[in-house]
Amino acid sequence: MTIIAELALDFADSGDAVPVRLFAPEKPERSWVCRYEAANPIDHCLDVHGETSLQALALAIKALSAALYGSAAYRSGKLGLYGQFGGYPGIPAPNVFLDEAPYPF
Repeated sequence: MTIIAELALDFADSGDAVPVRLFAPEKPERSWVCRYEAANPIDHCLDVHGETSLQALALAIKALSAALYGSAAYRSGKLGLYGQFGGYPGIPAPNVFLDEAPYPF
C-alpha cells in the first residue's frame, strides 16, 4: 500500500505524535478500496469501498474525519495540531460534527 497523505497529530496526555495515514486507492477485486489508519489513542483503521477510485478516496477522507472528530481524544480536547488542542486537526469535519468542529466539508 502506498501512503498518499500523512499527518502527525499532537496528543496532550503523552506529548507523543498520533500518526494518521491515508493510502492510495487500489482495486483488488470488483470495487476500489481506500484504507486509512489512525494510531493510538484513536486506534482506528478502515478499508472504504467505492465504485471508482475517486469515490473510495472521497469516502475514506470523510470516514477518517468522522473517526477523528468522534474520538474521545478530540472530544476531551486532548487531540490537536501544532500544539493547539481541541481545535482544527487539519481535516474538514462532516456536517454532523458542526456543533463541535467549526470547519465543515
